[in-house]
Amino acid sequence: MSIAGNSIASLRARVACALALTLGCLENEQRHGLHVSNRGLWLIYAPLLVPQVSFLFGLQVLLVAIRLDSSWIGLVWSHLLFVLPYVFLSLGAPFLRLNERYARSARCLGATPNRVFWRIKLPMLRRPVLAAFAVGFAVSAGQYLPTLFAGAGRFATLTTEAVSLAAGADRRVIGLYALAQAALPLLPFALVLLLPARRGSVRP
Repeated sequence: MSIAGNSIASLRARVACALALTLGCLENEQRHGLHVSNRGLWLIYAPLLVPQVSFLFGLQVLLVAIRLDSSWIGLVWSHLLFVLPYVFLSLGAPFLRLNERYARSARCLGATPNRVFWRIKLPMLRRPVLAAFAVGFAVSAGQYLPTLFAGAGRFATLTTEAVSLAAGADRRVIGLYALAQAALPLLPFALVLLLPARRGSVRP
């Protein structure tokens, strides 16, 4: 299905943005000895605590004000608000628990901070990164209201199509979309189980 292909490509882009933001934030904290304040954590987790309908209404007003309503950027932003907290929760603790001696030894051998991040930390955190990607992918795949509010009905996903077809279409088509909707979040979790075993992931 073309809708499934578009959904997967769009989901990967959203989760990749969430991963990049989370890894950048955690690496910056570690390099400069910073810590996220309680106010910052409340800001990150606010979309999970506030009722979604009321939160999205304010978000749509903001998108209309900055002329990003019914745009792809606005759609990605609306999904990031809900995906980012889960990715941060999944990746924050493993990143901070990583033994600092590995990075310290690499720096003593002349490695730059960027090289330490890309060649030491990320390979050792392969499994937590994949797990965070799978969680973010599953969360983004099930977002119906953010897609509807921010996209103004212009972006069709498996979730929006399944909900619209549930009103009274062919049951076989509804079953097909429901099966695809259920199978979509399982793909990244299957990769989490398979890829590290094949590539010999190193655990911190």
